[in-house]
Amino acid sequence: MNFKKLFLITYLIIFFPSVSSQLRIEIKGGVEESISIAVVPMQWNLEIPQEIFIHEVIKSDLESFGEFNVLPPRNMLSLPTTKEEVFYKDWRLLGSDYLVIGNIEFTEIDQEIRVSYTIFDVVKERVIHRGSVLGPLSTLRKMGHKISDKIYARIQGIPGIFSTKIAYIDKPSKSDPNYNLMISDIDGNDSLSLFSSPQPLMSPSWSPDMQSISYVSFEEGTSRIFIQKLSNAERRGLKLEKGINSSPNWAPDGKKISAVLSKSGNPDIFIYDLELSTWLQVTNHFGIDTEPDWSPNSRNILFTSNRSGSPQLYEVNTRTKRIKRLTFEGTYNARGRYLPNGKGIIFVHRQNGVFHIATQNLRTGKIRILTDTRLDESPTVSPNGNVVLYATKDGDKDILAGITLDGKTKFVMPSLKGEAREPSWSPLID
Repeated sequence: MNFKKLFLITYLIIFFPSVSSQLRIEIKGGVEESISIAVVPMQWNLEIPQEIFIHEVIKSDLESFGEFNVLPPRNMLSLPTTKEEVFYKDWRLLGSDYLVIGNIEFTEIDQEIRVSYTIFDVVKERVIHRGSVLGPLSTLRKMGHKISDKIYARIQGIPGIFSTKIAYIDKPSKSDPNYNLMISDIDGNDSLSLFSSPQPLMSPSWSPDMQSISYVSFEEGTSRIFIQKLSNAERRGLKLEKGINSSPNWAPDGKKISAVLSKSGNPDIFIYDLELSTWLQVTNHFGIDTEPDWSPNSRNILFTSNRSGSPQLYEVNTRTKRIKRLTFEGTYNARGRYLPNGKGIIFVHRQNGVFHIATQNLRTGKIRILTDTRLDESPTVSPNGNVVLYATKDGDKDILAGITLDGKTKFVMPSLKGEAREPSWSPLID
């Protein structure tokens, strides 16, 4: 939950901004020297017509964040499908650093579609990976994402995120008066509404196994935290306490959820034990403590508090309850999230009256502002630690935007139908 909104919800029920929509990535800036790669159209060995072209899925994935430049087939000198048909000289002539080829066939044994592929390092003239993915014909796009993940990992040295999902809240619109809890692929495909309500929804958070999402709903006339399974849409509410019940965030082990409760008067950080269905209070202060996030090692919880007079970020040890202030620069630092490596955090930082997304090195304390947009909030980090997605404004419209942690690539993900808020990036998919 945004710290500014928590002040409002402390005194009244707010109607948080954010219907069935899809997202699409629009690159606003890219790497000056992107990696050049050729992805050859894969040989289609099925008797039915081809509707989804995996090389196009891979091209879209790799170019999503401006790090790759994919050679179009029309500029290729040949369309090899085997290693023997690859002539490195031709691909060097075209300026390609890497090459991907493959074929698609039906397997009688598995009764599924197999996509076999090979990745070449053109400069070093060698194969750097061979692999295959299996699945029903209906999952060809997902198989393409998996191949993109492997290509990215082999070339960039960190996991690819093209098979991950984004959860977000869509606001009511003229075509749909309800709030919708949405999930979609990061390219906007396979968009699905998990839950719809005429009352506000907020704060989606993925379980570590990616099987459930927790979120806040006002359907009962007050804020309550729910958990919903993705496999069967089963949902249950956590034990309801008096006052505010908000900002759920899953522990890395999936056994606990941190949240904000005000049952003792002021909003404080609590931990919910999913097995025992009990709440354990972690902070106890007359100020407002909110927006918890677990450290990757589960030892600490990052949270926002105004206990020093202005919103700042603090860290509490879950065992000793010892609290440490992390941010000192500026009068507004809120909605902190750990980077996956645990060495830094991202958060909303106000500078000259404008809200930006910033990052801070936890060892040095140095803050670096990432965004140049305005009214930025709700940052979420990709599970490989390479990209930040956040909510912002495009005129009067609520959209999602993003930036790579190195600041080299900026993009927007406007909703095609509605307006999107409060993004939450899923964990990596095995």
